[in-house]
Amino acid sequence: MANASGFRGQKQTNGYFVPLGNCVTRITQYNGASGAGGSFLPGAFTTADWTAAGTGAGALLSSISSIGQGGLLKDMGRTVVSSNRTFRKVQLVCPTATGVSGTSTTNNPYFTGYIELGTGNAGAAYANVAPVAYMPGLI
Repeated sequence: MANASGFRGQKQTNGYFVPLGNCVTRITQYNGASGAGGSFLPGAFTTADWTAAGTGAGALLSSISSIGQGGLLKDMGRTVVSSNRTFRKVQLVCPTATGVSGTSTTNNPYFTGYIELGTGNAGAAYANVAPVAYMPGLI
């Protein structure tokens, strides 16, 4: 029996986020917290370590500094929702990225992080929403 959706055995690839403005300071990382005696404390989103000045990723980061610079943020398929805020995991894709192999000893050799999307009330209430447009992937 054929699958009614027509996509039997196929997986939809994730799309990309195209920068419409400076996204360098909008890429965050999740830092989990720990507690004593089995207690659980929530973590927090902070600016990704690899986006800081002096990390050697300057040429790569300039590709997402404004529209038309050639860099993209690949949608990695993970969403985190917290208090009406939505974060999406992304990976920097840049035409000049030659060292994104995971062999580096830095904190984040794959240039991944999270961007906040303007969903719900987050577009007006928070100043850290990434200025991006979504470009769907292929089916």
